[in-house]
Amino acid sequence: MTNYDIVIVGASTTGCWFAEKMAANGFKVLVLEKQLPENVSREYDIFHMGEPDMLKFGLPVPEDGSPLREFNFCGSPMCSPYGTYRKKAGKAKIIGLHKHDYIMYLADNAKQKGAEFIYGAPFVDLIFGDKGDVIGAKYETADGVQEVYSKLVADCSGIPSVARRKLPDTSYVENFGLNPVDILYVILYYFEYEDKSVNPRDIDAFFMQYKSWCAPAGKGYDGLFGIGACYSYEYAEEVYNNQFMKNVTFPKHTVKKVEKGMTPYHRSVYSFVEDGFIAMGDAAFLTKPTCGEGCTSSLVQGEIAVDVISSLLNKGEALTRKNMWSINKRYMVAQGKEFDSMRPLLMGLIKMTIDEAEYLFENDVIFSNKILGGMDDGLDLSTGDIADMVKGIVKGVAKKKISTKSVASLLKGLKQSDAVGKLYDAYPESVSGYLEWKEKADKLWDEIGTLASTCDPEIMKKLGIK
Repeated sequence: MTNYDIVIVGASTTGCWFAEKMAANGFKVLVLEKQLPENVSREYDIFHMGEPDMLKFGLPVPEDGSPLREFNFCGSPMCSPYGTYRKKAGKAKIIGLHKHDYIMYLADNAKQKGAEFIYGAPFVDLIFGDKGDVIGAKYETADGVQEVYSKLVADCSGIPSVARRKLPDTSYVENFGLNPVDILYVILYYFEYEDKSVNPRDIDAFFMQYKSWCAPAGKGYDGLFGIGACYSYEYAEEVYNNQFMKNVTFPKHTVKKVEKGMTPYHRSVYSFVEDGFIAMGDAAFLTKPTCGEGCTSSLVQGEIAVDVISSLLNKGEALTRKNMWSINKRYMVAQGKEFDSMRPLLMGLIKMTIDEAEYLFENDVIFSNKILGGMDDGLDLSTGDIADMVKGIVKGVAKKKISTKSVASLLKGLKQSDAVGKLYDAYPESVSGYLEWKEKADKLWDEIGTLASTCDPEIMKKLGIK
């Protein structure tokens, strides 16, 4: 039986990237993927990645004219709920790629470095040693259940988190699954505008209140409109048809194609590592709180993992929870604090009414070029920024443009964002302080709740959601 240094479960972006990096470092890598090659990552055709992130993490950037690359554009502005005000939100160059083709290209790159892939091989279970450590994985083929042994199993299986969920309840890596309240159900509508004089690029924008965006879609389409919602695709459709299309003056169009998929919307798991195990990417909920994108944001953790794990293997040291603990701490400093501290404030903003949000856009309160322009890289508010927000909000209350209920939600969001930041600053340097820290974190996140708390009660009632 062949033994491996690393077995990776899942051959999408994170799994292929991690396989290439570790194989390039000289380690024996096997990737298990439940789908056959022709069916990998087929939920969407087009997906977008920022070129700076691709370059930073060593993701290949296909040249113009490559069949992998469809287009590029610069970051879209943030738009007010009625579409009246547009604020600059990002300047990075965005590349539109064909998802399936690009991921298969990443897999080919990993194979060239020496990684092995088995497709049509659904993960079945973890294999545990006498001390409870993970020593391999079971997977299924046409010939039955197979076993493979390794020094590390990496779960890159996405939302299902099939390997992480097989860990025992005593594990420091949480083994819970996501419920509909913690998932963004995303629908992509591919448009053709009736008025051919419309410049599609003039319409590109993010609409925070609707959890939606408009962006390029590639040849054959004038634009792509995406919308995400907790609970279900039906909820997203309700927001699209009965809120966005009624409130925003949008060019007449024909929907030529519809695609559906899911992305996690949940704070990251507290610990990624266990003896012989690591959770990565969507399986660890490493997605941007502003939009749910996870392809490149998960690679912040990936880079750290490659560094720490490669060093341990080269030294002949075991891939234990204790030895890999620095992956947790370094990630919390590099990105975890910024991402998760944004969530409470964003929830407070989305709870506002459409008219209230429109007022804030108009008066540059919270929805300012400075703040919106920095959200993609993590929100870092100074004391002066917060003071200006409070002054603007108080003025809105005095003019009866903002309700006291919404003020309470905003202030609660700000306070909780600060609390998350301080808690993550105190993330333990070693395993010994983890359980005490986790108890505090659980209590705080129970108070914060989920994005689903921002959902419209009328839509929930209409759809029979309780």
